[in-house]
Amino acid sequence: MAKSSLKNLLAIVNETKKQSPIAESFLMDLIQSIERTANKNEKKPSPHYKPSSLNCIRNMYYQIVGQDMDESIKEAVLVGIGESGTDRHERIQKAIMQMKSNGFDCEYLDVGEYVEENEIPGLIVKGKSGVETRLFNEPWNLSFLCDGIIKYKGQYYIFEFKTEVSKKFLMRKDVDEDHKKQATAYALSLGIDKVLFVYECRDNCDKKSYMLDVTDDMKKNLIQLIQDCDDYVDANVVPPKPKDIKTKTCQYCKYRLACRKDV
Repeated sequence: MAKSSLKNLLAIVNETKKQSPIAESFLMDLIQSIERTANKNEKKPSPHYKPSSLNCIRNMYYQIVGQDMDESIKEAVLVGIGESGTDRHERIQKAIMQMKSNGFDCEYLDVGEYVEENEIPGLIVKGKSGVETRLFNEPWNLSFLCDGIIKYKGQYYIFEFKTEVSKKFLMRKDVDEDHKKQATAYALSLGIDKVLFVYECRDNCDKKSYMLDVTDDMKKNLIQLIQDCDDYVDANVVPPKPKDIKTKTCQYCKYRLACRKDV
């Protein structure tokens, strides 16, 4: 078990000890069961580019070449946060679907049907993952999940929903830079340049919304990034670590050990 996970578990158990031995035993077993289930379901990433990794060309490289990931334990707290995010996605999707019947000029579109009806070149519908649609952009080897497409007041938008802690939410003034790169990948693939973001606070469900116009330059930069990574893969050379990479990005990276070796 990872040190941080064990530390959190012991802290919870110590608090539970004040209650009763059976409560202590049950809580420890519950937490460990959640973590075992999560780690059984952990899969090695497919050799495709993911919008969430576009902020680090080295991470992109490791995914494509099939680099072994660090051995780690998914903590129960992080599992819960992920599941909570999924639940909120379902709730917000349902709310948007009800807007039309409540008299608002908004229609939630099925992403798979939109792709097939518009015959978007090179874009393949791979199925559903919860409320999200799994898509594959064959020309650029991009695999991603799309939250949805909406038609609001006659205009088509890619819809993107994010949840975050209250401190980050209160400081938010615009779309996160990493999220802009994700949105660019969606726009490049779906042919819709307007991306509507809704950020929600995990603590009180307050919301903020921003509209991002993806430009041709943003798409060109993304294509260049993919082509650069392809060149590194073909040459079997590990790309340099980006100088502007966020510390938090490295903290949660699954290739930290390999990255440290590839100085």
